[in-house]
Amino acid sequence: MSPAICKVINLEPSRHGGRRSGEPVSALEPRVRDWLATQSVIVEDWLNQLVAANGDERLVGVLCQHAAFLRDTLEEG
Repeated sequence: MSPAICKVINLEPSRHGGRRSGEPVSALEPRVRDWLATQSVIVEDWLNQLVAANGDERLVGVLCQHAAFLRDTLEEG
């Protein structure tokens, strides 16, 4: 599987409005993290179903990468 499929673009802090130490967390951020957690559960479920059904290897690979991306994103918070 090509690593380019799930490439993450790192933006400069000035471009994405990175939070500075001591700044309050946006009220939106916890809601987005909840949504990402929900997506993680859904992706894991689809992945388990595809593996159990001997699904397309490429699709399983893409879902594995996406599941890992979601887990890593949630762990960063």
